[in-house]
Amino acid sequence: MAININPFEDIREVDLRETTKESPLKHFELPKGMFQKEDDHLLNLDNWDTQHWERLLENRLLSVDRNFGYAMFYYYKGIPDDKWFMSPGKQGQSVQYYPYFEEKHYSNFYNFTYFVDVFFLQSFTVYETFGHLLFKLFGFEINEDNPRDQISFNNAIFKLKEINRPLYKDLNKVKYSDDFQFGVRMRNDIAHNHPPYHIGSGISKSKGLVAFGVGKYTTSNEIKKVMIGLLRSIKETLEVLEKHLPLKELTK
Repeated sequence: MAININPFEDIREVDLRETTKESPLKHFELPKGMFQKEDDHLLNLDNWDTQHWERLLENRLLSVDRNFGYAMFYYYKGIPDDKWFMSPGKQGQSVQYYPYFEEKHYSNFYNFTYFVDVFFLQSFTVYETFGHLLFKLFGFEINEDNPRDQISFNNAIFKLKEINRPLYKDLNKVKYSDDFQFGVRMRNDIAHNHPPYHIGSGISKSKGLVAFGVGKYTTSNEIKKVMIGLLRSIKETLEVLEKHLPLKELTK
């Protein structure tokens, strides 16, 4: 059966104020000055550079929220995949995938997954920007030859253990929360493994035996829940940082 896909169908109709209403970041304002140093010499060059990274963080947060909104636009246009296979199929097939899809749903599904990809990849640029800002604020050593001294969110948390244990503990709570871990897992599957929104081959091997069955699949509703959870973890990270890093007056 030939299926016609309409990329970005009706995207001009998107009202992001409406489609981002489920986002935990909606109406959340990024606190300014968290990463500024109290005393900065050399014409405040360090703080100017930090302000550049803070603006980058703000732009990335906006981008993540927008891409969530675009994904939700296509989600609510209709993706009937809660029951994503039927056995036997409507016409006697052993297995029928997407038994409730009409042609329009394939376009909704295609566009939804496009923005899901962008959302997850960009969400973790937010976390790596947190890492950059923490490295700058605390003056952590950078050494590209040592994996522990390379800039990242995880390395920043590790280095905080000896110098700011309360911040270290609270960031670790976010890092090991279900919201963050489920987001990491889905991002890794999108980037490195089998995409969660594509039906798996159904082939499995165990103790030298090969079996064939219905492939694994993550429904659009489940993906949406993980997206909201990851947004919640981003908000919680910002709240932790605001709690532990006193706001400073921005460089003029």
